[in-house]
Amino acid sequence: MLSVRFPALKDNFMRILFILSGNRSNSEKGKGDLIKIAKHQGDSLIGMGYSVDYFFITGKGLRGYLGSIPKIRKKIKAGNYDIVHAHYSLSAIAASLAGRHRMVVSLMGSDTYSHPVMLLLIRLFCRVRWEVVIVKTELMRSRVRSRKAIVLPNGVDVEQFHPVAKADARRLLDLQGRKIIMFAADPSRPEKNFKLAREAFAMLDRKDAVLLPVFNKPKSQMPLYMNAADVLLLTSLWEGSVNVVKEAMACNLPVVSTDVGDVKFNTQGLQGYYVTSFDAAEIAERLGTALDLEAEVRGEERIRELGLDSGSVNLRLTEIYRMVKSNPGDTGE
Repeated sequence: MLSVRFPALKDNFMRILFILSGNRSNSEKGKGDLIKIAKHQGDSLIGMGYSVDYFFITGKGLRGYLGSIPKIRKKIKAGNYDIVHAHYSLSAIAASLAGRHRMVVSLMGSDTYSHPVMLLLIRLFCRVRWEVVIVKTELMRSRVRSRKAIVLPNGVDVEQFHPVAKADARRLLDLQGRKIIMFAADPSRPEKNFKLAREAFAMLDRKDAVLLPVFNKPKSQMPLYMNAADVLLLTSLWEGSVNVVKEAMACNLPVVSTDVGDVKFNTQGLQGYYVTSFDAAEIAERLGTALDLEAEVRGEERIRELGLDSGSVNLRLTEIYRMVKSNPGDTGE
């Protein structure tokens, strides 16, 4: 993980353009969270004194991205931006083809695990066009194979995600009775591997527990669900920086997760957090341990120790922007 802590800077005004896909179908493809994350990041930067505009790419498939190039070029020319920050690989490629400008690119995880051709394109554009590439984990960095890649996980909004009394959260959500194993993803998304979650829950064989998928809920309700639950279950096949686990940690919610993304790094040695293989019996055993846990859970403290709150992450991001603005083209191989 990136070990450098960037200092806050006084003269922090800068004009930044965020470019990302804005298709309505994104929520079905798992990119709805990308829009929320980028929007929260941008709004936080505005609160820090920066100017942030958004350009949402619309249109179906590759044709939609390529068709957006003239519009991106026009937007950049009119805005006179210091930094163009593209989120996700296809958005970054479209922005790159729109002309020469200082570019920061955030890869989200799936783009480095998708088709090999996409990974080759990422490596090519990283070498010849992008000043800095932000990745979420060291494994992603190793796949990109570039010194331009910097590990910077997504931050957690600790003002929104924090511990509250379980009884109060359950009352507000009208959830009473059994222990709750929360599955915070759309079960229809193959990479979330809900089939394994159901198999493990069946093997757990606990009449006092329920497996509760939580998805398509307002973001404002997610902290309530996490405080109402007894354990978060994540059975994903792959992830980048796993936001839902960090949000659970900020709420002091125990977690049982497959070994994906940065879960092991962030929770290592922490009571109440269990990283497993893809074996249903092992997951079921860990779920039982988590449900019966009586020890104090201190996930919120770990989030702050690692600097994974939004404020700390954004300070590190602003230093990346300043590095790119001050030394364009001098961040490469």
